[in-house]
Amino acid sequence: MTLIKSISGIRGTIGGQVGEGLNPLDIVKFTSAYAAFIRKTCQSKSNKIVTGRDARISGEMVRSVVAGTLMGMGWEVVDIDLASTPTTELAVTMEGACGGIILTASHNPKQWNALKLLNERGEFLNDAEGKEVLR
Repeated sequence: MTLIKSISGIRGTIGGQVGEGLNPLDIVKFTSAYAAFIRKTCQSKSNKIVTGRDARISGEMVRSVVAGTLMGMGWEVVDIDLASTPTTELAVTMEGACGGIILTASHNPKQWNALKLLNERGEFLNDAEGKEVLR
């Protein structure tokens, strides 16, 4: 099992022990940290976070955990379901959302998935922002 944390988010193989693979507890932990960070930094009065995902078999499970965590923290989730990275980035600005989470492991094998984190401009978090979410 593998879990990789970087400024663009977290990615890993689905399953395994907490901290060793991308499992539901890791997803809740990092989604919660991101939601708290965005609540603190969002300049707009929006209460929305956009989610979009690729077609990986684990995508629906990851989406459900992410959405439930965000809603539990008081966010309105705008789920655009199956969408490319650029489409999800654009949806953040079009919805006037405070941020977005892209669920895709891009070029990695099918047993992987990831949470890629966006700011309110639909851009990936910068180095300092990513480190704050991961701490």
